[in-house]
Amino acid sequence: MDQSQVFRLYPKSSNRITENYSLLLLANVDSDNGTAKLWFERYIYLHLDKEGHMLGISISESLLYKHADLGAQYLTGVDMIKILLMYKDEITAFCEMYSLEFQTMFGLCPTDYFEFAAPLWVEYVNALN
Repeated sequence: MDQSQVFRLYPKSSNRITENYSLLLLANVDSDNGTAKLWFERYIYLHLDKEGHMLGISISESLLYKHADLGAQYLTGVDMIKILLMYKDEITAFCEMYSLEFQTMFGLCPTDYFEFAAPLWVEYVNALN
């Protein structure tokens, strides 16, 4: 898989205060001849600042259509966490395709990271509802 499709750096520009990174958490994958090819009909990108703090997620138009109540493709706060929880299993499976890079970034393999994070996210959502 082409790492430039998974990790992206957005350099400083006039409309950004700091550099931002994005990490592809979910996309369509087509495996031909042992090579994973991505296509982006359905995707979730996690946006991070240079310190690694989560800023928000971007979702595809197809996911927005499925969850029209969200109202926007860029999500933060509770809406972001709800989407991460809804797609946790799919995100975990996708991220396992680049497990070493994920582990370097987050300190845990995707399966362990999301298993640990999910109960905390549920508490966060429940506390705000």
